[in-house]
Parts: sequence; C-alpha cells; structure tokens
Amino acid sequence: MISVIRRFGGIEVSCCGHSILVDPTRRFIDNYDAVLITHGHSDHYTSHVSKARRVIMSGETLRILREFRGLRLGAGVTVAYPNKPIIFDDFSVIPLNAGHVMGSLMYLIEFKHGSVLLTGDMNVEDSIILKGAEPYPDVDILVIESTYGDPSFHFEPRDNVYNDILDLAERTIMKGLKLVLSGFALGKGQELYKLLINNGFNVAMDKNVHSLNSILLNISTLHNDSDIIVADIPPRIKSVNDSVIALVTGGAPGGWIRKHVHIQLSSHSDFNGLVDFAVNSRAKRIYTIYGHSEKLARHLRLEHGLNSYPIPNNTLI
Repeated sequence: MISVIRRFGGIEVSCCGHSILVDPTRRFIDNYDAVLITHGHSDHYTSHVSKARRVIMSGETLRILREFRGLRLGAGVTVAYPNKPIIFDDFSVIPLNAGHVMGSLMYLIEFKHGSVLLTGDMNVEDSIILKGAEPYPDVDILVIESTYGDPSFHFEPRDNVYNDILDLAERTIMKGLKLVLSGFALGKGQELYKLLINNGFNVAMDKNVHSLNSILLNISTLHNDSDIIVADIPPRIKSVNDSVIALVTGGAPGGWIRKHVHIQLSSHSDFNGLVDFAVNSRAKRIYTIYGHSEKLARHLRLEHGLNSYPIPNNTLI
C-alpha cells in the first residue's frame, strides 16, 4: 500500500518500507530514502535540506539555492534531469517538466505496487521561457497543486497578455515615463526580461532580478539606465513621480494594487488548466494541495466523477 500524507510542511510518500519527502518547509527528521525539491521558491523548501543525506533537485534549483538563497548544499545532492529516471533498489523517481519557473520539476515515483505523481507548483501553458507541463497518464495517485483551484480564476492566453505588456511599454515610453514591471524575481524576472529584450526594449533590473538572471540566463551586465525596469515584488526601488508601476502576477494583493496597474500573468495554471491536467492524468485517486484545495477537489469529484479530495494528514491506500 502507498501512503501519502502531509508532513514537515511537505508531502511524505511511503511504500514497502521506503519513504520520500517532497518540498518540506520545516525542520524534519531525516529517515528518508530521498528528499525531493520541486523548485526554488522559498515556500517549497527549508534550509534544513542542507543536512539531508540525499536531496534531489534540478541543476537550476541547485544554483538558486546555493548562489541566491545561500544554502550550503554538498555531496548529498543529486541533480535531476527531466525524463531521466533516478533508480533506487525498489523504486524509481522520474523528474518531469513542471512549467512553473526555470528549473521546476514534477516527480513521478514508481513503486512495484503503484505510482504517485506530485506536481509541485506547475503550469500547463507554454511561456516564452518554458514548455508547459503535461499530464502523465494512468498514475495511481496524483497530488496536484490548487493555487488557483477556484472556478473564478480564468487567465487570458499568454500571447494576449504578452501583447498587452508590450503595448503598455510602448505607450509609457512615448509619454516620457518610466515603466516598472514588478513580479516575483524567480519566474517573472526571467519571463519579463526575455519578453522585453526579444522585442527590442532596453531593460534594467533590480538587484534580486539581476542576481537570478545572472544565474539562470547567464546575464553578466546590469543596465541601470533604462525606461523599463523589471523588479521583484514589491519593487525595491525608489518611487518617483514619472513612473508607472505595474504588478505582474496571477493574483493581486488588494491594498497595494489600488495605487498601481495590475497585469494578470501567472506562473501557475488557472482553474481550467488544473482540471484538464487532473482529468487527463486518469489517476485512480487525486489529492489537491495548496490554495483552493477543497474547491478543486469538490469540482473534480462532483463534475467529473473523480476520486478527489484535499490531501489528508494520514491516508493509507
């Protein structure tokens, strides 16, 4: 039987005397065959992973945690590559592209008695820097994120949003103003930079975005003199009267956004993307986690007849 539970702020998967911990966010007891990290956002790891005997993550995530986050990760790290299985004695771990941010992975864990796919944060839509995540059909258990698992979340096609961003940049510059595009440094920092540079704009970056783009996009030069700035969220720059500040994210914090422009561009799937992914996985059982887990599970259960529930604290299958 396969056990899937919430533990240490992450997800514990156990079967036949073997246990794997995915994305722990609290200090944990390291009695695991492996600790898997899906990506480099701070809500998906704890610094305690530096003490784990065996940690698996992508090369990009390893560089983010070492060079940007400052973690001391040593010989216990195994670098994962999409679609290349990591073989243990009685099970295997297959990393898969998650489409969320650079270096993000889903993990398929295959035991003799069944399989578990854990998406971490993911996005099924292609972007200018990443291919979208694809469902892995006929898994026994799917653990799917539900950040935007409320039916109210429907995102515009990415190409349409890209055009809106480019149009805003042109209009702002024509008015003699500066444009600050503020999104999470990991994710939006790379996507916005590539979008603007590929369309002929000169782009400046704040410290966090530049640090990550140096790591992930191999950018060595920091341009400070530009009418367009890609910044972290909230933007760590001085507010000036000749600037237009746009928040670029899937959801918008109410108080902050009232004074600024909001561009809805998410590194996560919207509601329809999550539903399609879950349905096409053809999983025997589905657990939802993060965000609107109850609403997504209920919709999959009532509208699609799927065996779907929010991830429990203790379940044996």
